[in-house]
Amino acid sequence: MRALSKSEIAIAAAALMAIAGAGIAEARHGYWNPRGACQPAVEGIATGTGILGLGSAKARVAAQSNWEFAAEDKYGPGFANFNYARDVQWDCKKGSILLAKCVVTAKPCGARLRG
Repeated sequence: MRALSKSEIAIAAAALMAIAGAGIAEARHGYWNPRGACQPAVEGIATGTGILGLGSAKARVAAQSNWEFAAEDKYGPGFANFNYARDVQWDCKKGSILLAKCVVTAKPCGARLRG
């Protein structure tokens, strides 16, 4: 086997850097999530107790938090902000005397550079 010349080593090094750079660029592309890129809908469910609408208010806040956890678990932290969600649908019902249940369904949408 013959020894490589300096120019052959330089060309091989450049080729390796190009391949590695392409992999890094592809990996970095996964961090960019332009506004409006949405995923399929996710559901958040919660209950709350209280009188005079307090139970419903607590259930809504808890359902939104549950939705954010579900969106992050399924699609990553870039999709876990409820403020960027699209097609939001709420279904809140009073249960027994003090218990209220809320279900929120929405499409998680990314909005910024992560990482």
